[in-house]
Amino acid sequence: MNIESAYNDYLVHLESKRKRTKEKFHASSSGSCFRKQMYSYFDFPQSVKDKRSYRLLRLGTIIHEDIENAIMHSSNSIDGRVYIENEIEIPEFNLVGTYDLGQLVEEKDGSKTFNLYDIKSSAMFTWQKMFGHIKNRKPGSDNNYKMQLATYALAVNEELEPDKLNMYLVWYKKNDSYWREVPVSPDWIEKAIDYWTELNGILEDCGESFEEELKPGYWHGVPFNTEWECSYCPYYDICPSTFGKKK
Repeated sequence: MNIESAYNDYLVHLESKRKRTKEKFHASSSGSCFRKQMYSYFDFPQSVKDKRSYRLLRLGTIIHEDIENAIMHSSNSIDGRVYIENEIEIPEFNLVGTYDLGQLVEEKDGSKTFNLYDIKSSAMFTWQKMFGHIKNRKPGSDNNYKMQLATYALAVNEELEPDKLNMYLVWYKKNDSYWREVPVSPDWIEKAIDYWTELNGILEDCGESFEEELKPGYWHGVPFNTEWECSYCPYYDICPSTFGKKK
C-alpha cells in the first residue's frame, strides 16, 4: 500500500474541485508581480505542483479550518456579529476574494468597530524573518500579507462603513504551534488602492498582449522581488524571467 501516493491523489482531487473566478484579480495575490497577475487573470495554465507542495498547502488549510470552526463553536460568547470566510468583491478593481475572520461590534456610544483577521501559517524560516533574532529579521517580508489584509479592509469599508476598522495578521508557526497576533497599520489601505489601480491600468493598456509588454526586469513590478518571487511562481514554466532559482 502506497500511502503517500494515495494521499497525493486525494489532495489533487480536492484541488480539482476548487472553483476560481476567471477574468478577475484575487485579493490573495496582493502585491504580486504584475505579469503573474495577468497570467492568472487570463487563466494561463499553472505549473504542476510537487507532492510536498500539495501537503504544505493542505496543512495550512486544516489550520484555517480548525480556527474558523473554533470561532463558530464560541460565537455565542463573542461580542457583535462574526464573519467567517466572507466573500468580497470590488468591481472598480476587477477584484474578488475571501477574508478569514471579521467581527462587527457596536460600541456603547453607538459607533461601529470592525476587527478584521487574516490567518497565516508559517514554517520556521518565515517566522524568523519576522519574529526571530534581530540578525535574522528581514523588514518588509510580510508586506504582501499586509496589502492582502488591507484589500479586504477596503471592501469592508465600502460594504459596511464601520466608524473604525482594526486589522490583524494572526501567525501560526507549524513547527511548534507558537502563535502571534500582529496589528497592521491602516496606512496599508491606501497602498493597496495604489497597487490595484496600477494593475488595472496595465490591464487596460496591455490587455491580452501583456506578454509582449511586461518584460521581466524591464517593467516596474515584473517582478517586485528578484530574490524569491520567480522561484515560487506557479507560471515559471511559461514565463521568460531569468530571476530566482526555478524549482
